[in-house]
Amino acid sequence: MRSRFSAAFLFSFFLFSLSAAYADEQSEARDFFIVQCMGCHAFSCNKEGPKLGGLIGRKAAGVDDYESYSQRLKDSGLVWSTEALDDFFKDPSKWVRGSMAEYGKIEDAMQRQKLIAFLKTEDPTVNLCPQE
Repeated sequence: MRSRFSAAFLFSFFLFSLSAAYADEQSEARDFFIVQCMGCHAFSCNKEGPKLGGLIGRKAAGVDDYESYSQRLKDSGLVWSTEALDDFFKDPSKWVRGSMAEYGKIEDAMQRQKLIAFLKTEDPTVNLCPQE
């Protein structure tokens, strides 16, 4: 009986630890987004940059009501996937030379992956949109 309790306790502790680690990563990625990205982006509205809601699977330069895309990005044929975002964040100037997105370079591969995972959440708490 005691070993069942110990196994259940250890399993619960393991699950809690995984949840806590995931929450910490999400919190870190959220903070990174707020500091590095939120000045120009939100999930639900266009700002200086296009809205990011529905980003995964969307064609690059595919937000109809955003008109400031570079011609190079429009012509790229790129569809945003985890891999495409990783490549983009590794060197944004490759895709959007001359735009503000060039400042979005993230050299750390783990940080890029955390940010991409956060982008998939479409966290509504970072939707600070300009007043219409």
